[in-house]
Amino acid sequence: MSDTKGARGPRVRTTRDLAVAGFLYMEGLPLRKADRRGREFEFQFDDPPSEENPDGRWDQLHLAFANSLCSRYDSAVRTLKKMVNREGAKRGD
Repeated sequence: MSDTKGARGPRVRTTRDLAVAGFLYMEGLPLRKADRRGREFEFQFDDPPSEENPDGRWDQLHLAFANSLCSRYDSAVRTLKKMVNREGAKRGD
């Protein structure tokens, strides 16, 4: 993850994690750009400051993701994918 501060306005924050990006989008962080480079994704979000969150909501939302069912679901999907890939490798698929 990375961030750059806009000259005027919100920080531009970047993540390559699809699950995190989906959560941020679902929580209303404005999506600036979605791209794919080979097998990797790249999502850029605007993270505008507010009176409540002068540094934006990025860190708060990442913590919320880590403690959410979304994170557990993502972990389970990754585990299942690894299991399927291992079984396919054993069979020679």
